[in-house]
Amino acid sequence: MIPRISVIIPVYNARDYLRRCLDSVLNQDFTDIEVILVDDGCTDESGGICDDYVERDSRITVYHKKNEGASLTRKYGLERAVGEYVTFIDSDDWVANDYLSKLYGLVKHYKVNVSACSNYKVRERSNEIKDCIYKSSLLSFDEIMPRFFKYEFWGFWGKIYLKSSLENLHFPIATLSEDYYVMAQLFNKERQIAYTEEPLYFYEYHENSLSHQKLSKRAFEEFDNVKAVYDYTKLNMPEYTDYALSNVVETCVKLYKQVNERDKLAFLKERSCIKSFLTKNLIELLRCKPLYYKVKIMAISLLFT
Repeated sequence: MIPRISVIIPVYNARDYLRRCLDSVLNQDFTDIEVILVDDGCTDESGGICDDYVERDSRITVYHKKNEGASLTRKYGLERAVGEYVTFIDSDDWVANDYLSKLYGLVKHYKVNVSACSNYKVRERSNEIKDCIYKSSLLSFDEIMPRFFKYEFWGFWGKIYLKSSLENLHFPIATLSEDYYVMAQLFNKERQIAYTEEPLYFYEYHENSLSHQKLSKRAFEEFDNVKAVYDYTKLNMPEYTDYALSNVVETCVKLYKQVNERDKLAFLKERSCIKSFLTKNLIELLRCKPLYYKVKIMAISLLFT
């Protein structure tokens, strides 16, 4: 029997959190699911934990593969999913026990292909949230995109998708802000989403996560992906070009400022790419309304360093 929803969980060295994630999925009040675990070349005990859970629940399947990064790992799981709908959950996060039922209920109620929920950022392993009434609504394209370019709805997680809505989207190899690039393509394709303000997804903040580690060559992959969004937006959603440009410039300034004097030669190629982009788009940068004046000044100053 084909499951209604495929839950895809990319796994990489998450032994301290993985059981909590899997238990939250298996305890859902919506049970018509398959759970796809993709071991992305784990070097800790995570692969063994996945195997243990396969023995416990017939709805779980695990795939062990070489390390390729989060983007291609999600794509790997998606290609093997058979559910009508899919959702992605990161292995160090967890979800409320009605996460699936509420998101599935939203796509059916509003007759759309994608639904999303708010998330709760946890810093000290606490999942206490206020008991209140949360609103749900149908968001139009012009409501989604300004929020999207201000860093909302970026993640794969916290959403349910009709599986076919993810077909023919490009998943980049670069792993920083890769979700930003895929989501830009998705929202251009699916121009309405159902949304609830209720935080059904629990996101644990880690100081040592990839996006918070010491500057490395890999960190500049973020520039590659935000620039790709800018190029895609200019071509497919030109009315939001300034928003996309603002994000690229902010990323340029952030990365460039992290390079110490002693590391300038090590990151010479990456710095040159950033300066080239800023120089090429200088006029547009100066005219960019969403970009803060202070960031414009900082960006311009980089051209003289």
